[in-house]
Amino acid sequence: MQFQNKYGTIDVLPTARQLKNKTLGVSMSGGADSTILCILLAKTIETEGLNITIQPFSGYDLWAPLDTAGLPNIITFIKSQFPNVKINWPVSVVFDTQGSPDGKNVYIGQLKKNMMDTGFINNFLVAISRGPELETQLKFTVPVENKDQSKSIKRIPGYHIWNEVAEANPNLAPFKSVDKRFIVQCYKDFGYESLLKQTNSCTDPAGNCGECWWCQERSWAIDTVFGDTINNIIETVEDSI
Repeated sequence: MQFQNKYGTIDVLPTARQLKNKTLGVSMSGGADSTILCILLAKTIETEGLNITIQPFSGYDLWAPLDTAGLPNIITFIKSQFPNVKINWPVSVVFDTQGSPDGKNVYIGQLKKNMMDTGFINNFLVAISRGPELETQLKFTVPVENKDQSKSIKRIPGYHIWNEVAEANPNLAPFKSVDKRFIVQCYKDFGYESLLKQTNSCTDPAGNCGECWWCQERSWAIDTVFGDTINNIIETVEDSI
C-alpha cells in the first residue's frame, strides 16, 4: 500500500501476498520512525484485509534506559487504533552497551536471527531512512566530546553508516528512499502530533539531549514540517480540542 506526501512516496508491503498468514516483525525503538512504520503497516493490513500478525521487537539498553522507555505506551496506543489487527506485545532483549555505538545493533541483530531461525517471525521490517542533505547536516552542531568529523555526517552517500541505507531491502525498509521530513509529515497528516511527542530519538542516557545528531535530525524535520517546536505543537493541538 502506498503512502505519499510532499516529501516522497513509499510502499509498505509491496509483496504483501507473499506474507499472507505470516508473522511480520517490526524493529521498534520507541522512536518516531519505527512508531509510524508500525502504524502504516497496521493501516495496510487493515485496509487490504491481510491476515498478517505484527510482532514488535526491541532492545533494552541498561546504559540508556530511556531509549525505549516509551515503547509500552506507544504499543498500547497503536493497538487501540487498530483493534482488528493482531499486534503482539514486544519481544525484547536486555543488554548493556556501556556506550558502544555498535553494541545495540549486535544484540538486536542476534535477536532477529533467533526469531527468524525458530520461525517465531517470518520476516521483519526496519524503519531506516536517509539522512538530511549534506548542506543541512553541515549546519548541525557536533558536541564537543564527539568531534569525529567522519561520523558527524550520516546516512547519505559517501558518509557514515550510509551502507545501512544502501544495503537495506526496499521491500522491508520502506523509508530507505525518504528522509525524516516524510516521517514527521505522516504524523501531521494522520493527526498523531501527541504521539510524536511521546517518541524519543535520542541515544543519550539522559534522553532528549538536544545536541546529538539524532536530536538535531528530529528537530530539523519537525521545524521543517510544522514550523515550530514540538512542545508548542502539542499545546496548539490540545488547546483546539
